[in-house]
Amino acid sequence: MAKKFWNKKRKKSLKYSLLYIGFIVLLSVLIYGFRFTGSYLKENLSAFELKEIKISGNHILDRKEILHLCGLQEKKQGLLRIDENKITHRLRQSPYVKKAAAVYSLPSTLRIRLEERQPIAFIYGKGLNLIDDQGVLIPVPRKAIRWNLPLITGVKGPLGALGEKTIAKKALQAVEMLDYLHFIHSPVEQIISEINVGDKNVTLRLIKGGALVRINKKQYQDKLFVLSQYFKHYLNWNRLTVIEYIDLRFKDQLVIKEKKG
Repeated sequence: MAKKFWNKKRKKSLKYSLLYIGFIVLLSVLIYGFRFTGSYLKENLSAFELKEIKISGNHILDRKEILHLCGLQEKKQGLLRIDENKITHRLRQSPYVKKAAAVYSLPSTLRIRLEERQPIAFIYGKGLNLIDDQGVLIPVPRKAIRWNLPLITGVKGPLGALGEKTIAKKALQAVEMLDYLHFIHSPVEQIISEINVGDKNVTLRLIKGGALVRINKKQYQDKLFVLSQYFKHYLNWNRLTVIEYIDLRFKDQLVIKEKKG
């Protein structure tokens, strides 16, 4: 009885062993097949030429600049000789590029998609530069673009490297303020010509008359919200030019002084 039981168990074990070996052999064949197919495609599709390069998402950089960054030319090139990862890496080295992706589709098209940094202000630091909503410094492009952006002033010391987040804390605070105005859809955002970040207070200079707005740094969100509500619901826009300053540094007060005469 015991011998019969062990024979039955041995046969069952042998059956599973054979199934396991068969599975391993099948898996090996599939892996080899994939490798062979990949090698075959690489060798035989290398004759295809890159006939078209499609670029999207660019506004600051033009096509010629992007191709130069990628190390590509308009003329036909071997498609499979192009390293997509290398192209993406090279594009991200540009201070204007926030995100980038490169994908080729057979038989002959390379698609490049960019997300460029969007500047929110000008700032001085070894010349005039731009800065985006993350505090990244951007050089002013050669391409003629009309920027309706405020100027950040009152920042002393180095700003940091182009293409990197600024190391100047005052510049970052100015960026935070502008970003907050954008977040609350404030009408004030569109009429600021300058934001001066002093030691204790922040001063905004407005277009259409040059009125000044004085704000306490520590409570800037509350003060900017009050200012925005005033501009939305109470300000007579025709009288903006006669305002000398608006002072929000006092508790629960909004002080307005008009120009003399």
